[in-house]
Amino acid sequence: MKKRKFSMLLVLAGLLLTLSACGKPEPTKIQDGRGSGAVTGEEASADLALAEQQAAEENDGEKAGGESGAAGSENEAGPGQGSTGTSHETGQDLQPPAELSTDTPEVTEELEIHFIDVGQGDCTLLLCGGEAMLIDAGDNSQGTKIQSYLQKRNVETLKYVVCTHPDEDHIGGMDVILYKFDCETILMTDEEKDTNTYRDVVDTMENRGYQRTLPEVGQQYSLGDAVFTILGPSELSSDSNNNSIALLLVHGDNRFLFTGDAEAEEEEEMVDSGIPLDADVYKAGHHGSRTSSSEQLLEAVSPAYVVISCGEGNSYGHPHAETMNHLRAMGAQVFRTDEQGSIVLSSDGSEIRWNCSPSDTWQAGEPTGSSGERPPESEPGQSGKTRPEDADGSFGTEQSERQQSGESGSVSAGMTSGMTSAVTEAPEETSAPGEFSYICNTNTKKFHYPDCSSVKQMKDKNKLPVNATRDELINQGYDPCKKCKP
Repeated sequence: MKKRKFSMLLVLAGLLLTLSACGKPEPTKIQDGRGSGAVTGEEASADLALAEQQAAEENDGEKAGGESGAAGSENEAGPGQGSTGTSHETGQDLQPPAELSTDTPEVTEELEIHFIDVGQGDCTLLLCGGEAMLIDAGDNSQGTKIQSYLQKRNVETLKYVVCTHPDEDHIGGMDVILYKFDCETILMTDEEKDTNTYRDVVDTMENRGYQRTLPEVGQQYSLGDAVFTILGPSELSSDSNNNSIALLLVHGDNRFLFTGDAEAEEEEEMVDSGIPLDADVYKAGHHGSRTSSSEQLLEAVSPAYVVISCGEGNSYGHPHAETMNHLRAMGAQVFRTDEQGSIVLSSDGSEIRWNCSPSDTWQAGEPTGSSGERPPESEPGQSGKTRPEDADGSFGTEQSERQQSGESGSVSAGMTSGMTSAVTEAPEETSAPGEFSYICNTNTKKFHYPDCSSVKQMKDKNKLPVNATRDELINQGYDPCKKCKP
């Protein structure tokens, strides 16, 4: 009896266990993206929450990666992807062009500057870090010569071409250069000139699909390790020389100044610009003419070396005695293409080396023609390639023959006497100081005291002596000179 009761108790216990097992919920199965697996509902909720959190983090990471370019290989932008201003190669944000910088750039490449002998004209080649730059190209007879000079130095592309101003002795050979070489940036003012020489250059630019880049004072450009800054012109005037593109190139600790044919008026604007003009090497403005290299500019530049590009026996007497006197007084070493041919310097950023010794003659030129006024270049319709032209423009054949034979009578014996053996002083002004209240410059619209040094640099055609009062001149639109401060 007891055994039967015990057996029944065991059966009841088994039934209770069976009923308990039937009431337990089955595991819930979910997809985790990598296959199926059995997890409990509580675990599934935890996994979903974790998945949502991971997704949110991944989205934040993608956004951050899109902005910084550093989200990993799957989020890196390829060519043609990403927003403007992002470098696809490095993922770094591109920076806008820097403001005018006075920092000395790091130098790893040597700079060469070739002052090419083109006779009575200008042409300078600059090479740095595998990049080339050409400033002017001599007169119409020099294009092929300059082409050959560049090709011998393995120049195929000119990163920069600078046409300082449209005078024939500066852009005459430029049509050949623009046609023969690939040119990336052509710096040129929008001054136009009604000459065949100018039209040849413009037509070649149109045929090659080139466009001019207008210079802006303070704008900077890089040439290898070197950097150059535009100094002028700040605005165009009626005098083409004073529209010359002027620039200062810096290579490490070495500085080089180029001013084209800029005369005293533009030089004054450069000094007043506030941009430091001090330079080791100064390419003398306007071939060493007395109308350039003013005392004001030379004081600001204080060059150790000066290069003068001019032709042997040129009709304008370049370099003028006044300029040579100033340079000698300040202790500058002078190099001259009329005496030494093409002149080459190299800079490693600290030291400057030359291919020749400086000139020791201090000899001024001997003018054979009038240098007071600049005759117009060749008439429209006549060939700009055959008329005799020099540093200050071209002469008609008949006029040139008269001047070279001395028939013009514009140069006195007193002006030329002794110039070939020694530097002479400048001729006295025709108007004695004090005879007039002020001297006005009709070109720059400035007025000066009669004894102001700027008056000596002024062209006769722009010089207007007056006996007006200061207020009267200001009311007429004239500004007082910043040097003599009348």
